Amino acid sequence: MNKAYENMRAFWLDAKNVENRKGVIEIGPEKIVAAGVEMALDDAGTIKHLLIATNSLGDSSLYFENNSQSGLGGMIGGHGNEPLQEAAAHMLAYAGKLTGQMEKVPAHRPVPAPSRAGQVCLFAVSKEQVFYKEIPEQELRNPENTFYPMFAYSQQVIGLFKTQEMQRPPSARA
Repeated sequence: MNKAYENMRAFWLDAKNVENRKGVIEIGPEKIVAAGVEMALDDAGTIKHLLIATNSLGDSSLYFENNSQSGLGGMIGGHGNEPLQEAAAHMLAYAGKLTGQMEKVPAHRPVPAPSRAGQVCLFAVSKEQVFYKEIPEQELRNPENTFYPMFAYSQQVIGLFKTQEMQRPPSARA
């Protein structure tokens, strides 16, 4: 995992980044303030990561490792994009419901990334801890899987980020 991506990942996995902001809502019994999905993808034999994250303030981001000079691509969204904000809010709401079926990591401790290509880590962040669950992507695509709704909303968020990006002038695209 490259350093630029690692920095953005760490930002989203740390509840301190929203705790002093006005309007933060804590979701579910574990008081989740941010959630997301991280995927490991095979890029010609090299593992690259993609992260979709949102918080209860309505901020959302998509970051991915790439072959650019910085090694990082990304998009931010949420505010002003109602469909994206709605899909991200659903992803966050499902994360708040699924914490009891996830593993716990104390806040400010490393959260494992997906272990190999084709694996997905779903996560939910509270002030006290981070919850995560690694599941093969193929299993997450099964509507019978308990984590399917959260994953499905993350895929909607990706599509809405792509739509948002295509609506920008070519000179302003990442």
